Amino acid sequence: ALQRSTSPARVRGGRCMKRPSAQGEDIQPMDAKRPKEDVEHALLVKVLQPGQPPQGKLSLESVGEFLESEAGRLLSQHGAKGLEEVFLFLAKGWRRSEEGGVVPSSWSGIPPLQEAILTVALTQLITVSSEDKVRSLSAILETPVPSRLMNELLSAASEDESVPAQLLISVARPLQGRHLNESRSGQFGKLLRVLRSSKTYQLALVSSPCFEEIFKPAFESKFVWRNQKKEVYMQQRPGNMLQTRSLLGWILSPSALDGATMPTSQAHMSEAGAGEWQDLHRATRQRVEGLQRGTQMKVSGVQSQAAELVDILLRAGDAPRTAVLQWLGAMIMAAEPRGKQGHVAPEGFNFWPQQGNHVIDVLGNDQTTPFEKKLKNLLLIQALHAKMHGFPTSGCALNTFTLLLHLFKPIKSDAAASFSSFFLLRRDTVELMGSWARQEKDSKNEARFGETEQFEAALQVAESDPSFSAAVWDKSHFKNQIFWLATKGVGVLLLPVVKEAFHCMQNIAGHLVEKDRDNADVAWREFLIAEATLKEPVFLERLGHLINLTFHFLKHAAAGAGEAFPTPAPSALWHACPSAVLENTLDLLDLYRDRQKRANNMVTGLFVYLDPVPVLTTLCVVMASDEHVRDPSLRGRAVKILHRLCTAFPAWMDKLNQEPLRQHMVPCLVNVFIAVEKAIMSYYDLSYRLKYELRVPVMELFELCLQHEEHRHVLTAFVRGSGNDRFLKLLTQLINDTNSQTEEAIRTVKDYHQKKDEEASAAASSSAPGPGGQHDEQVTDDDQTDGGEDVYRRSRMNYKEHAKKYFSLACRTWKTLWLLCKHCATTIVEGHSLLEQLLHTSLDAQLHFLVGPEMKNIKASPQEYDELGFNPKEWVKQIAEMFLFLTRVNPEEVARIVAKDERYYSQANFQKAYNFVRKYGLLNDSELVEFNKFIKDLGERVEQQRSAMDQVDIPAEYLCEMMADIMSDPVQFPQSKKIVDRWVAVRQIMGKDLDPYANTPVKVEDLIPMTQLKEEIHRFAKDKSITLEGGNMFEN
Repeated sequence: ALQRSTSPARVRGGRCMKRPSAQGEDIQPMDAKRPKEDVEHALLVKVLQPGQPPQGKLSLESVGEFLESEAGRLLSQHGAKGLEEVFLFLAKGWRRSEEGGVVPSSWSGIPPLQEAILTVALTQLITVSSEDKVRSLSAILETPVPSRLMNELLSAASEDESVPAQLLISVARPLQGRHLNESRSGQFGKLLRVLRSSKTYQLALVSSPCFEEIFKPAFESKFVWRNQKKEVYMQQRPGNMLQTRSLLGWILSPSALDGATMPTSQAHMSEAGAGEWQDLHRATRQRVEGLQRGTQMKVSGVQSQAAELVDILLRAGDAPRTAVLQWLGAMIMAAEPRGKQGHVAPEGFNFWPQQGNHVIDVLGNDQTTPFEKKLKNLLLIQALHAKMHGFPTSGCALNTFTLLLHLFKPIKSDAAASFSSFFLLRRDTVELMGSWARQEKDSKNEARFGETEQFEAALQVAESDPSFSAAVWDKSHFKNQIFWLATKGVGVLLLPVVKEAFHCMQNIAGHLVEKDRDNADVAWREFLIAEATLKEPVFLERLGHLINLTFHFLKHAAAGAGEAFPTPAPSALWHACPSAVLENTLDLLDLYRDRQKRANNMVTGLFVYLDPVPVLTTLCVVMASDEHVRDPSLRGRAVKILHRLCTAFPAWMDKLNQEPLRQHMVPCLVNVFIAVEKAIMSYYDLSYRLKYELRVPVMELFELCLQHEEHRHVLTAFVRGSGNDRFLKLLTQLINDTNSQTEEAIRTVKDYHQKKDEEASAAASSSAPGPGGQHDEQVTDDDQTDGGEDVYRRSRMNYKEHAKKYFSLACRTWKTLWLLCKHCATTIVEGHSLLEQLLHTSLDAQLHFLVGPEMKNIKASPQEYDELGFNPKEWVKQIAEMFLFLTRVNPEEVARIVAKDERYYSQANFQKAYNFVRKYGLLNDSELVEFNKFIKDLGERVEQQRSAMDQVDIPAEYLCEMMADIMSDPVQFPQSKKIVDRWVAVRQIMGKDLDPYANTPVKVEDLIPMTQLKEEIHRFAKDKSITLEGGNMFEN
């Protein structure tokens, strides 16, 4: 019985034996002497805490009736909110029955009481209208209703067909417009409680009307772009609509990157507008890292919510899984313009092209409007472009990609062999894969590794593949679908964000830090905010997992499920694969390589999670085989990435010295060096700078590999065996490169000296200094703004920098040529045509420029040589050593060929070279003696040979049409019908694979031997005592 008492609590054994009730009444101590009915009544009252005392004693048998009467009283007392109050009253009783200290946990009345509460709750629920069910359930979701009771109520309500959709919409709508600092986690928790309670709700979310209202609303394009012919070439996409009007968009929208999308009244609630992110130029690194950690925690929370929601839907069956994939596919397709070159801000929406240099020019140009001179306004323009063009903003795109990484995480490495590019050849995957899928009108849309014929053959093979025949949304495709969505997401969701942060914003901040502090602060803040997400450890781990499996797949497709080396013919899987998979992955590796802070050459950041074996193996296959990748620039990028990774991380370099790469690295380098011959940056790349830049890492890898004896053995076997032709072609191109690079550098120095000697004009003296100092070219008044700024400052040549660049390239190429002469001198000497090209156009010619008459044109002070990176001592030393390498193999042949050089050979030049190396101690004593003997023997041989030639009148038909020298093995080009010496023809083919007269493709085996003419020439040479290359066929 409940009794009012103001007396002190009775204590037994030092323990308080009474507790106050909700009405201020005390329950008397319960002991064994009290009747069971009194104890049961006291416990029930204590648990339920009714608003009014019960009329009689409560028991487990009668508590249901009491609860029904109490529910009726609450309904009549609270009107529209009565049902909500009933549920809260019942929930409180349920909760108190489980709380420790209210009733003994061993009390046997707890289960019957909870069953009574549940019965009354369900009875009250089923008697009201659908609208009342939705309203009351939505209200109590915010309260701590016990899970079982809540789930039972939601499950019962789901039996009313109209409730699930109405309840989901009412719970989900408030999530619209949430942002990072107001994520509405409580409302999101309500949504999860509903979805977890019953599969009915999960299915209702992807069914009508929820699907059309909040999951994937219908979209109608409101903007179109037309060309001059009034043809539509671009139209608005649904990405921004999905971001702002769909449930997954609301969940993924909160981001630190999208401050420009916030209304002005709420700008202070974004990361970009928050006070702690201002004045970053004064911030310490400790403060910045603290801000980034805080941002990481908030963004990770949002990403975890999205993953939690999608996981629930994926487990719900085929329909929810299909709906999620369709949503992801639509978002990725909408983001496709962001991954393409062009559309440069502010006229367009991409900041990342040209690494932000265009944006820098816009911000600093006097003709730019005041509005566009502010970087924060350009970010606002980008947000407006997102709405007009219909692509997701950077923050939402990055969160969507993170969701894809979460879905990809459970896929094991050994599953890479099950991925199939045949899935992309289906016509019914356009909704999912967009431009990567096979289009209805065109048999081939996205650039793929295979040519047209190979692509068509892959289509025939694909027809028997399970990924091509099973239903497109079949569960068996799920891993395939996630893999291709994630790999495409790299290019359209991730890379634009990474490039804008790591290239554009960081570049802008560094360039403007002293010129425009406000814009520099904005750019620096955008970079740091993006970096906070992009370097987050969990994100890096999952991104590394995706990259690993991508390289495993590429290796599997390239090798046709066999061994990668020796490189086999590419499989149909490879021919069907979009080349963007490799291109985007290489971009990603390059971008993240620049972000690592390496200490003691330890692997850090993203590369901690990468397996070097599949990465290096795949890159080597790409380098080695033009059957796999025909684009020379892409092959050059592959070797560039491999070089950067191996030089950055010694552990990766060690892999090149292990099998199977140890046996195949040198042939790979030879093949890729030859391949980039055709790489041209643009129509205006007249100096072939891209080709030279791509070859630098190849040459540096050559040097690293040839430090190991195993690689030297491989090189020797390769050049003497099946790789001889390719090696000779490599040397031919090396010789051409050294000549071109040296000539370009010397020409630039000569121009610079000439420029210095001229009087500087008034306009030139007032030109604005560029990044490397004042420009060397004259700037006219027409090229200046009203403020005196040089409009074309970025396109003008800085003579010293240009010369320094080409001297650097020439030094690198000379070093490689010297290295190969050292290790492969025998092969070079035996390749007579190559030896003549090397001696005449390189070694003799360089002595002519370095110690001969041309030296006066580039003569300068040692300080200027240092500024240009030009070391003539080293060059002369290398030339002398190369002569020694070759003469040690066959001094007579070397002397014979040098003697033929009537353009650059001069005994005086060789004597000056000898005096030069002796004066500066560039050779040791034995080498100096050897070099001096070679020069003397050479002089005697030249005098004899030229004397013999002067006494003979050679018939015109015996002379090479290109070199005007007597031929030893005449051959005819099949197209132009021109007759030249074989070594001349071979040299031309090794250089460009073209007939130099007809400009048509030709191979060495296509040359037509002129046998009869050869016999006539050799008889004539024997009669006149003329020495021919390779000897005379009529001599014993």
